[in-house]
Amino acid sequence: MTDIQIPFGWNAYQSCSAVSCSYSYIQEQGVSYWSDSNIIISLFFYVAVAGAYDMSLLSDEVQREAEVLVSIPSIQYNYYARFNPDSLYLSIGSIQVKSPGYVHVYFKGTNSLVNRKAGDYPKLKSLVLSKVENVNAIQYVNEDFSSYFGRRGPSVHLNYQLESNYKIQQFYNEVTIPRFWDAVGTYAMAIGFSYGYFGMQVNSDSERRILFSVWSPQETDDPSQVLQENTVLLVSKGKNTVINSFGNEGSGGQSYLVYPWVAGVAYKFKLEGKPSSNGYSIFSAYFNDPTKSEDYILIASWKRPKTQSYLNNLHSFLENFSPENGHISRKAYFNNQKAINYQSKEIKVLSASFSYDETANQKQRLDYDGGVDDINGYYLRNCGFFNKTSVQYGDQFIKNKL
Repeated sequence: MTDIQIPFGWNAYQSCSAVSCSYSYIQEQGVSYWSDSNIIISLFFYVAVAGAYDMSLLSDEVQREAEVLVSIPSIQYNYYARFNPDSLYLSIGSIQVKSPGYVHVYFKGTNSLVNRKAGDYPKLKSLVLSKVENVNAIQYVNEDFSSYFGRRGPSVHLNYQLESNYKIQQFYNEVTIPRFWDAVGTYAMAIGFSYGYFGMQVNSDSERRILFSVWSPQETDDPSQVLQENTVLLVSKGKNTVINSFGNEGSGGQSYLVYPWVAGVAYKFKLEGKPSSNGYSIFSAYFNDPTKSEDYILIASWKRPKTQSYLNNLHSFLENFSPENGHISRKAYFNNQKAINYQSKEIKVLSASFSYDETANQKQRLDYDGGVDDINGYYLRNCGFFNKTSVQYGDQFIKNKL
């Protein structure tokens, strides 16, 4: 039997039960500077085998005597954990898990103790499951994995299979994010290709973008290191498009339009790509809001050096780029795909295959899904610690024409 420590720094999130809160800090060391009783700390782990599990809390600093309500609503579990500075380890009882799935554990500081000392609630380092018979029965984001990517959650992809991949010059796609599925950090990438990506983002509570980026042929995460001969060059841009360079996940040219797109609308995306002169290829992105106009507007057109290519490796994906919001589920539909080759002939899109990133591949997170709806199109879902369906890596989805 083994004790399993589930680190808060990799598996916890915070929310507020009041209009405003003084937020705590969740870092790799755990939860600290937690003094507001309106803050709710949520920790998640997956149990593959039903049974009884003993739980304890491990702290690395208890500043004062304090009481914390520990609850698991799905099994009506509530426990008032009383900390004192004499112990960093506190047993909080046993839970009975009836079926495999994610367990959501909530922690909320209380003010019920009389004459408590001023200060923060205990630092939360790990939730400990004691004497676990099968270590593979418990899955969570472990300390050998990136806390950043683990808390972001898994990214999921649709890889389009075309009747022919020869000299595809245009590709169309429609993206709908359903109402209430548009959390901050959402990026629904409508059209990805070998050299870039094009889609819609939720950047904050007040800002949303239509984003189009093209990678440089030079492999570096630092845009300042890109040689002039490898620089992606702007050809033209839309009236209100913002132009930048980007780094961290490769480097290249970035263009985006700040645009108040809304959930529930099927927005249209068009990408064009073809070889140009002097060893360049030109890639141009266009966007249409069907509630405003029938016309597409230009986001930007970029020249990529050392490239002679049409569009290939066409795909879509759904990701969360905000680690603080990895506990909120997202969903997007992708519909009415169309490909046009260099002779202006339409090429059929036959199907889409499902794939995911290393976060899911290493089973750090299991909250992902994908499939097809004959009315709304292909769909992807991720994050939120829901219990996934039976979808597997490489599954093929075929949309039946109605």
